Amino acid sequence: MSKVLQCDLHTHTNYSFDSVVTMEQYAEKAAERGIDVVCFTDHIDCNRHYNTFDGFLFEERKSEFERLKKRFAGKVELLLGFEIGEPHLHPDVMQAVYATKPDMIIGSIHFPADYEQREGRYPKREYEQLYNRYVREMVMHGGFDVLGHADMPKKYYTRGTSDSESYVEDLDYIGETLRLCVEKGIIPELNTSSLRNGLTDTMPSLKAIEYYLKCGGKFVTINSDSHDVNDLGRDYGQIFAKLPDKLQTCYFVNRQLKVAKTK
Repeated sequence: MSKVLQCDLHTHTNYSFDSVVTMEQYAEKAAERGIDVVCFTDHIDCNRHYNTFDGFLFEERKSEFERLKKRFAGKVELLLGFEIGEPHLHPDVMQAVYATKPDMIIGSIHFPADYEQREGRYPKREYEQLYNRYVREMVMHGGFDVLGHADMPKKYYTRGTSDSESYVEDLDYIGETLRLCVEKGIIPELNTSSLRNGLTDTMPSLKAIEYYLKCGGKFVTINSDSHDVNDLGRDYGQIFAKLPDKLQTCYFVNRQLKVAKTK
């Protein structure tokens, strides 16, 4: 009988600017919680807020990872990847990342306004549209494996806000972006960090994923986007139980898709 592997493919360690958790702590927590596969996807961002590419400890991180991979063999499959912010705008950075031979690359939009000429804050609706446009352009360019938090602006909306403050999901636009994912061979993640912010759905929503399924999508990943070891694998079970039967979870080794099942 086959078993569905429990995978968390979006985690941030102390090699990211916004986490202090070590790879070892994640690996130990995964073994404790019965998580079969963990991918470390530390940030590579190059924008006005952060440049984490310059000075990134690639060799040190790789060496630590290889040591832990051997130590936890047979307990947890450890994988090494990256989360790249706005990858379509940084081809030189992407070539350097490819050269490290990662298991997986998440493409994400983090700071779209940093690349615009406009100064000052965007109204929420306008920012949502800007974010969606950048996600679309990134997917059209391709070159990565997993689409990270496709509608991240909603993560910053919490319960109890007025209707005028609430996130508006543009299902038609996001659905077309997910159709392009199918065309490009990019797998969307269901990012559960929004649930920890008090929201009731993942990024993107399960409604949006229905569009992906209708367009021929077959695989998704369910990821915690954890920056805290206690969030590893969090909310995986409840989301997995809601997945349409035709969708399967997956992971990547050497950037090759693997179905998250054992024989």
